[in-house]
Amino acid sequence: MRVRIKWIQLFVFISLCVILAAFGGLAGFFSLFLSVLLPFYAVFAILYMIVSWRKYAWYQSFSTNHPKKGESIQFDIRLTNDGFFPLSGGTCCFVIPGKEMKLPMPVGFLPGLSPRTTYRTNIECPYRGTYTVGIRSIILTTPLGIIQVQIVIQPQVFYVLPELFVLDQSVEKYMTTTGSMIPGEKTGAGDNSIFEYAQPLQAEMSAKGILWKKWAATGIPSVAVYGEARSKGISIVIDLYPCSEKAESEEKLACEDILMSAAFSLMQYLASRKISVRFFTGGDTKGIVIDGEESFKNLYERSANIIFSDRSFPSAAFDMESSAMLFSARPINELYDIYRRNLVTKTEPHLFLCPPESAFEDENARCRILQDERIKSDSRTLFYVADVRKGSGEIKNAFH
Repeated sequence: MRVRIKWIQLFVFISLCVILAAFGGLAGFFSLFLSVLLPFYAVFAILYMIVSWRKYAWYQSFSTNHPKKGESIQFDIRLTNDGFFPLSGGTCCFVIPGKEMKLPMPVGFLPGLSPRTTYRTNIECPYRGTYTVGIRSIILTTPLGIIQVQIVIQPQVFYVLPELFVLDQSVEKYMTTTGSMIPGEKTGAGDNSIFEYAQPLQAEMSAKGILWKKWAATGIPSVAVYGEARSKGISIVIDLYPCSEKAESEEKLACEDILMSAAFSLMQYLASRKISVRFFTGGDTKGIVIDGEESFKNLYERSANIIFSDRSFPSAAFDMESSAMLFSARPINELYDIYRRNLVTKTEPHLFLCPPESAFEDENARCRILQDERIKSDSRTLFYVADVRKGSGEIKNAFH
């Protein structure tokens, strides 16, 4: 609870009380009455506000606590005067996405005033992310507005997760066909001819597979993770490059929506087939392992917290030690040089690009130049430029 006092009004009120008290009784009963009226009013106003606080009631309800992408939330507010007399005035402050709004508290029981106030609206959830909805505070004031009391209420936060699509087994052609993707599972063991990737040496690991040259070059002791023939896996990298400076712009949210749905739909399929994935975001180079449906579910439920506001280069996608698939809205000219270098060594990552609508034509034209070089190199990796105007259908088109 917060109490706010308007000091100027309070000073005027106290000054008036002092003046009237000084002249109390000089003009008979009337002057005496005025000298005690204001102090009596001050006590009455505070008690009246406390009683009003006890007699007001506010309720809010939501049609669902777990909205899905494309659904709407029906939001209702009901404010009531549970007393049988007029109450002190006040305000209900609440938020809906993109707006802060106010409703007057129902003073009630006066001609033309209702003892209740209601509000209803539908909150659309067209994109994944977080939506904050609900009452933020209730404010009551004394009749002269000198004292204001505010109770702060935490609005409801809804997490809308990426839409998932069912993909078929054709996506398995993009997986690595040698080596395990589970860190430590094959450290110092397995087929030494199948090097999968390097990871920092930990206390419980064997020192048998130490990579001395990498240690000398980086200063970090690392060990080799080897795999077994016929195992499958891939690194999935989501580039957190913000394609628009405006955090809530429609085209930015639309791009992010497609990228997240594509990446998580692919991971959902791989998790159901127990094909291991190492998952990276932004400039992260450690990643986390998704090796089954349970670990995928845990990541998916936290996916609303993945924010596209990191301009760090997604270097994990171009690590030559493992196969990778990059999901990005970054301009192709920022990826061009490193992609070409990897193309020469046949280690280029799979690319799923989704430029914003305003830049699609230019980006698509630049990508066609790179496509020509891929054809000359006989590249078999995925290279797809999604048109955000076609919506989520581009996900199935890419992996078909």
